[in-house]
Amino acid sequence: MRKKLSLLTMKTLFGLTLLDQSASALTLNGKKVNFSTLEEKKTIKTRALVSGYKTIIVKFDTPLSQEAKENIYAKGVSSIVYAGDLSYYFYAKSSVLDNMSFDISSFVGKSDMTSEYRMKEEGGLSTLNMGAYQNFNILFLSELSFYEVAQYLEDNGVEATVIKAFPELREAQIEVASYDIEKLKNLPLIQYMDRNQKMKTVHGEKVERNAVTAKNISVSKLWSGTYNLNGENMSVGVVDGGVVRSTHQEFTLNGVTRIVNKTNTDTNFHATHVAGTIAAEGDKSSARGMANKATVFSYGFSDVAFAEAFLKLYSSDGVLLSNHSYGYSDKIRLGEYDSDAATQDRAVSNNPFLNVFEAAGNDGEVSGYADYGIIKGPGNSKNIFTIGALSVTSSNVAKLSSTGPVNDGRIKPDLCVRGEYINSTTDESDSAYATMSGTSMATPAATGAAALIMQQYKRTTGGYDMRHDILKSIMVNTAVDKENPGPDYKVGFGMIDARAAVDSVKTIGTIGALVGIGRLTHDGQKVYDFTHDSGPFKTTLSWVDVEANPSSSITLVNDLDMILVNKDSGAKFYPYTLDKNAPNALAKTNKANRVDNIEQIEVSNLPQGNYQLIIKGYKIISNSQEFALASNVAIFGSNSIETLRPSQLKNFAKTMHGGIL
Repeated sequence: MRKKLSLLTMKTLFGLTLLDQSASALTLNGKKVNFSTLEEKKTIKTRALVSGYKTIIVKFDTPLSQEAKENIYAKGVSSIVYAGDLSYYFYAKSSVLDNMSFDISSFVGKSDMTSEYRMKEEGGLSTLNMGAYQNFNILFLSELSFYEVAQYLEDNGVEATVIKAFPELREAQIEVASYDIEKLKNLPLIQYMDRNQKMKTVHGEKVERNAVTAKNISVSKLWSGTYNLNGENMSVGVVDGGVVRSTHQEFTLNGVTRIVNKTNTDTNFHATHVAGTIAAEGDKSSARGMANKATVFSYGFSDVAFAEAFLKLYSSDGVLLSNHSYGYSDKIRLGEYDSDAATQDRAVSNNPFLNVFEAAGNDGEVSGYADYGIIKGPGNSKNIFTIGALSVTSSNVAKLSSTGPVNDGRIKPDLCVRGEYINSTTDESDSAYATMSGTSMATPAATGAAALIMQQYKRTTGGYDMRHDILKSIMVNTAVDKENPGPDYKVGFGMIDARAAVDSVKTIGTIGALVGIGRLTHDGQKVYDFTHDSGPFKTTLSWVDVEANPSSSITLVNDLDMILVNKDSGAKFYPYTLDKNAPNALAKTNKANRVDNIEQIEVSNLPQGNYQLIIKGYKIISNSQEFALASNVAIFGSNSIETLRPSQLKNFAKTMHGGIL
């Protein structure tokens, strides 16, 4: 039974005077935010809520330091959350914000937080049956438990049922009466809200051909010889439309299975196929998985999905690597960064050893979709691997594969793998197999390859786990270019080359190390001096970025710049950049990349000479930003790498220093 809550009618006054609109480029849900000065006030009537709290947006011209934030908290502000473009949400009692003096030299102005900044109008919302209930994802400005969310909604007269709450993600799922949606949009503690979406697995039709993916991405070369990698003692999560058939012959030996089903969901054809591509033993040689000794932890996405799923996998079973071959069933949020994308980024930002692989989607040939910018919500996260599909020959993109970019021009997908005619296990019997196509089939091949790379990292570093940015920089730097020269919006940075990635990992701790990590603060920089003999040069910078505000038009928060300088001639080499307005155009190398949290400099024949690779903290709103750097030549002044071991959720404090980069 739902309890009908009374509507509160308290009123208050809120005053602002508009600045010159050129003072800000902040756009929330397509609406430009105009900021006020403090000298003049104009009275605007707005509704106050029972809590007596409200939210404003405050703009500065430099990032707020931790000291500045602490001073603001001391004045009574309860929550400070980044909004974008050096602007922040301040949540506090109305009396605090109305009388607050902004004595920070970088202060620019402030603005009211209105309902249009909290929710982007989606198709059909204005025509909802007013007696119906709608399921929403809500992002809050502070961490709230299930009961705190329920109490907050009740206190503010919103008729709603809380389904789930995730304090670490500042998120909740609620079912709200349609006639109270407008009221919900005005609650000051809400940052952003969007409707929860139905999900489906991402695959094509069953067909009758065998897979050669392991050979194409050089995984099979890692199974024997000096490598001898098989995924043993590695755990992989599979979140799918149901759970894996654990009794299949490819997962059992002497009655013992390598499948751990964590939900009561029925076994699923698609889930079993995905798990086989990752970890099938190889009883049928053509269906051998990439990491055939790995243990698979299986969840149905009807129970947990996206960020909730991989946090659950880690907190319950210590699983750091997971596969998600599913997405939205409706044609919605194409190229958008929504609440699911943001919470995924927040989860990995808080827990940077999580490595998440998601299918880009199979809408490339679906009627009504554009040629570019059709990856849906969650696939547009910054801190995951979004995987596209290659054709059966692996020479070009599969026509079914969904393409980027994200709406602000960020590169998606990240990498690609063969996704056509993949032979693997199914749940029809303990000896059943089928061949399928789709980014659902490409993604587990990428996940399985990552398991082997992470296994080698453990060997090389003495048992340590691999941070997301380290794995991404290596996999991107060693990828084989496909489609247009350089990265593009069809296949990202190219096809995974697992052996080349493992070879890079094996250099850690040697004089010729090809991998390094570092840390920067705002305006700080690191310089790597090296001498180069003429020949190809490629280096990739990656960092785990802070989650963006889904309302903002820009998804990059912490922005690092990378430039290569010839010390002898003064010649400069910039990272690749793409143009979202000309998505089929070749990547350029003539300016800084201010969009992506993966940057790559590549020169086919870099002249002999003395060089500096400079990494700068162009805009860092957090206290500092860690990064990883991979290269095809030795550029690091140290022959070792700092290694970190995760302990428990939200706590990666245990650190070993093997050298300072």
